[in-house]
Amino acid sequence: MTETVITLGGKAGQGLITVSDLLLRYLSRSGHFVFAAQDYMSRVRGGHNFMQIRIASDPVFAPLPTSHILVAFDQRTVDEHKDELIIPALVLHDIDDVKASGNATFIGIPIKMFAREAGHPVYGNSVALGAIAAVIGLRLDGLITLLTESFGKKGGDAAQKNVQAATRGYNYVRDAFPFIGVTLPRPGEKPKMLINGSQSIGLGLIAGGLQFISAYPMSPSTGVFNYVTSHAAELGILSEQAEDEIASVNIALGASAAGARAATSTSGGGLDLMAEGISLAGVAEIPIVIANIQRPGPATGLPTRTAQEDLDLALNIGHGEFPRFVFAPGTAEEAYYTAAHAMNLADKYQVPVFVLGDQLLVDSYVTLDKLNLGKVKYKNHLADANKVKTPYKRYQLTPSGVSPRLPYGVPDTRVMFDSHLHEEDGHITENIEICRKMVEKRFRKLAGMIKEPLGPTLYGDKKPQITLVCWGSTYGAAREAVDALNAAGIGAALAHFNRVSPFPAKEAATFLKGKKAVHVVEGNYQGQFARLLARETGFKTGEPILRYDGRPFTARYILDGLKRIYGNGKFRRVSL
Repeated sequence: MTETVITLGGKAGQGLITVSDLLLRYLSRSGHFVFAAQDYMSRVRGGHNFMQIRIASDPVFAPLPTSHILVAFDQRTVDEHKDELIIPALVLHDIDDVKASGNATFIGIPIKMFAREAGHPVYGNSVALGAIAAVIGLRLDGLITLLTESFGKKGGDAAQKNVQAATRGYNYVRDAFPFIGVTLPRPGEKPKMLINGSQSIGLGLIAGGLQFISAYPMSPSTGVFNYVTSHAAELGILSEQAEDEIASVNIALGASAAGARAATSTSGGGLDLMAEGISLAGVAEIPIVIANIQRPGPATGLPTRTAQEDLDLALNIGHGEFPRFVFAPGTAEEAYYTAAHAMNLADKYQVPVFVLGDQLLVDSYVTLDKLNLGKVKYKNHLADANKVKTPYKRYQLTPSGVSPRLPYGVPDTRVMFDSHLHEEDGHITENIEICRKMVEKRFRKLAGMIKEPLGPTLYGDKKPQITLVCWGSTYGAAREAVDALNAAGIGAALAHFNRVSPFPAKEAATFLKGKKAVHVVEGNYQGQFARLLARETGFKTGEPILRYDGRPFTARYILDGLKRIYGNGKFRRVSL
């Protein structure tokens, strides 16, 4: 595989996202495989943010600790990233803001001057974009088309000014540095879809029949709610920004009780506030999907960083005992199918369903050939009021544990949802026998739930020397580490778990049987998944490879972990 890695860095408010977004759109239209990860501070202005864009000949799934090209909007970007550059490397910068240092080739561009020529400092973003395009060999006419489409909607001369600025930056680099340039990997024949994890989860919820969503904004989960809300009116979805997370989950439960397919999204402390509502969903058997986008805690923690610290919380949140699904998709593509599947499963089994993402998953962009819309099967699980036995029993005891569900408002039918222990018809009771039967009824659902798909994904060597086990967004880095090990002649395999509850213990035990040197890779301090795996299968894994500094895994980080465990030895020949 060949690839070019570009890192763009600067202060919040300097237009970093605008430049990155336009560059990614150009690359996806050109058919390139791309993975782009964002790293940003919890502030509106200042600080240091950066976007790393991998442009590859094959699909790529995770960030890297190195780059070939650095686009520096300020001196701090050079200071913080110069040691990550693979020499020979290029640094693009404004001639007034950055001092050359180190062994890279510095390309100074009069960005501010060209922006003033175009009429305003804001056009500096397009000057920089034009310069980048020239260095990596993108066509100017394609860039002009993209800028015209993007800024033409604003009216006035915005499109013209941005085209002028980009053309100035493009031509300056071509004329002043004619022998400097980078050849990108050969693109595919067709344009690709550009999507991030927030959009994928939102699209999946919609494909799964979403009719109502409520949320209170909380980083990094807000993108899911924003995406659905931006399309809600045209799709007939009701979207409600609640006053807090307690209201959010209870509004969604009310909508679900009325027959709508409902979801909510949150992060960190927001999920804590939903605990009582989730417990209500458990006893009242009200379907709901909760997209929890993880970030480092406790408390406020690091609102814009990534972590996998909420697994235990998702598995156990809500007092009392009740079954639930917990999913943790590994890629943006998988997040789409998982979210759609979650909507159907919540409706089918009348349980809470968690979709666990994290900042890396939702904020990273990836290019895909397409999403298979036909793979999502929508089925309505509401009972037919004309076929339900009367008098209607909302909590009818059934062999499967799933009762016929009718929404509020069915004529001549009393539909009761209750948070207390209840009879089959929903009336409150304290009968000991009914208590036992209702608990057993709810847990009979597990027999069906455990048979549902999205079990572990297996990858790599069939008879590995080293086996990695992971869940959620660590999939990308773990897969690339496995590829590097296999390429070096060290047999390696990977088991990635999407569905973590009900836990697929049989499949896990079968895969792990006889394997040695098994290491769980996850983004928390305690090894939460490693403990879950041991509890469910009795299999004791080796020393885990953990990360809990708010930053994402890379293949190199995982390989460094293996070197720490086993020593350099055979790992010397592993190349990344």
